[in-house]
Amino acid sequence: MSYVFFDLDKTLITKNSYEIVLNVLRRRRIISWYRFFYYKFILFFAKNIDKKMKSLASVFEGVEVSRLDKIMKAFIFTEFDSIKNTRAVEELEKHNTHDKKVVLVTTSFEPIAKYAAKFFHIHEYVATKLEVKNGKYTGKISGRINYKDEKVARLTKYNFENSYAYSDHNSDIPLLKKATYRYTVNPNKKLRVYAKNHGWFILE
Repeated sequence: MSYVFFDLDKTLITKNSYEIVLNVLRRRRIISWYRFFYYKFILFFAKNIDKKMKSLASVFEGVEVSRLDKIMKAFIFTEFDSIKNTRAVEELEKHNTHDKKVVLVTTSFEPIAKYAAKFFHIHEYVATKLEVKNGKYTGKISGRINYKDEKVARLTKYNFENSYAYSDHNSDIPLLKKATYRYTVNPNKKLRVYAKNHGWFILE
């Protein structure tokens, strides 16, 4: 059995999932216009990933798990078809064979990752978890952010022999290095340079 690891944002989809989710939550009136613009500012201008993710997690504070599940399912199965990355999806479909297992590995929050995985017919996912109490999100992250080396740390149960990894961002270099076959998907500048220097595949 070979494992295939796919990133989500700007890899399987062409956009940032957080940005789209903020738009959905604003349309559903879960967040006000003020909070909407505040979180957009955090999303685009905050440099520290820990502070950024903790701030973005607070957008879900007080939202019932069941309600957010319904929103995420409806949103993803309605919107993702228009923003899926055709080139990456072609690669994904090539790996849907009996001798391979695909795993979605994303920094995105679990409510997003769960339905993104279902949309792409991926049976396993690893994402940043949100704390839940009494059936509602507390607005806090549970555990560590699934980012950089943490992604690799959470994949210890998987065998990396003859494995594949796909990502667009240099923060996933630790994961890509761990895989046998490394594919960069419309990579950012830092990852593109690294990929060229190390002979990794570059998919446009």
